[in-house]
Amino acid sequence: MTQTGQPQPYYLGDNPSRPVPFDGVMTVSHYIMPNFATMDWHQVPREKVIENIHSLQDPGGNLNDRIMMYIHVPYCKSFCHYCNFNRFHYPKQDSERLERYTDYLIKEIDWYMRQPYVREREFTAVYVGGGSPSTLPTSAVERLSEHLSKVVPNFDSIEKSFTGEPRTLRRPGLLDVLKDHGWNRITFGIETLNEKIHRKIGRLDTREDVDAVFDRMRSLGYTADTCVDMMYDLPGQTLEGFQDELSELLTCYDPSEIDLFTTIYLPYRPLHKLIMDGRVEQPGSPWQLLAMREHLYDTLSAAGYHNTIAETWSKRPEPSQYQTAHCARQDIIGVGCAARGNVRDMVSINPEKVDDWQRNVDEQGASTETLQSIGYEGVLDRIMVMFPRYKSLEKELLADYAARIDEDAFERVRAVLDGHLAAGVIDDEGDRFTVTKLGVIWHGNLQTDYLRHTLNTKGEVLMNHLTEARQDFDNENRFDVTPETVFIKEHDAEYPRLMK
Repeated sequence: MTQTGQPQPYYLGDNPSRPVPFDGVMTVSHYIMPNFATMDWHQVPREKVIENIHSLQDPGGNLNDRIMMYIHVPYCKSFCHYCNFNRFHYPKQDSERLERYTDYLIKEIDWYMRQPYVREREFTAVYVGGGSPSTLPTSAVERLSEHLSKVVPNFDSIEKSFTGEPRTLRRPGLLDVLKDHGWNRITFGIETLNEKIHRKIGRLDTREDVDAVFDRMRSLGYTADTCVDMMYDLPGQTLEGFQDELSELLTCYDPSEIDLFTTIYLPYRPLHKLIMDGRVEQPGSPWQLLAMREHLYDTLSAAGYHNTIAETWSKRPEPSQYQTAHCARQDIIGVGCAARGNVRDMVSINPEKVDDWQRNVDEQGASTETLQSIGYEGVLDRIMVMFPRYKSLEKELLADYAARIDEDAFERVRAVLDGHLAAGVIDDEGDRFTVTKLGVIWHGNLQTDYLRHTLNTKGEVLMNHLTEARQDFDNENRFDVTPETVFIKEHDAEYPRLMK
């Protein structure tokens, strides 16, 4: 303990203890990506997909009683260098194309809302993500909002999130429409307040744009939660620089919720290539990354924020409905190009190209080409994988998991839990396991441990090359060219894409 009675810091201060509860630190903490390495998405026979689509006519067979809708808008004004979501350039001067995209969103929404399985669930939330949904014309946002209010049960009272980026979110009239239609969570990326780093990661919005969004919301009397994204472990970013940025964010904007993500350095994406080519600085060592994670944990806890899921800090004590569903505790209807859905015991990704998505909506209502069952066991497996992000695992669910999967698989999971208890990254709270502060700092590694047994070969290769051994933590050149990184860069199509 320190003289103030606070626990001794792990990675901060002059003499940190620097515990390493794992063999390696993940340089990427955005772990949706490896989940896509657990299934062979394009090997589902077409007739089986059609059969699975038709199964939604049956209102029974529910594994979750609650459901939400995720709507994907893949358009952006520009591409950020770190991004690995599905996105397309904004169709300049082509509002007609965006209006047409909205038409098809409405068509697919209507198809799902007619299905007996969907109608029997309790609707909790609608989340419009991307891409940058704020690139849609204001008229399209208004049409979509009006339609959702007619077809989604209790639309006025459920959680409604709309995402964007500051320079389009500030457009005249857009925030007015969102306020008028009751969107109660406005979320957008700031990423960094350091102007130099901001440009290096491909962000073209400005601090003035961020100010304009907050100013307009205040002038409207708009009381929606403001949820902002920030990144750390950025190229050339120091611990002191990150500390200053976090302090400035709280002082200047005081957002309702902050998503804090470790910067994504996937080997075949532009930001990593810029570093490999020497055009952008490398990030700091893993020790600095761990110190940044501990600093944000301590600072935001002291500022009255709750760590609702691993990388999210909110003034509200409970996770949002979107976060709850994302952590596998509700069903999700995926609407739009490249949207992912988890409905019943089935998972799917919609086509990544807009033309293919629209054709499928015309032909079969639902656009998915990959809808497949993972069974009750698969749903429980997803809950296990997402436990480190959700931060709580009820022992009742663990017992259900043990009863439904083969003994060897359960023993592997049980061994992981026991190892995490011994390492101090989770606690036994009697009726549940919970993630500790040290576990939050290392949550990517926790999640990886539960995920490994589900990975296919490509996923294992990818995971291995996103891991740094303890003996390499002091290496200043984290992204040296190796045969493995060259292979990944040259075989981009062989690796699963991350889409929302």
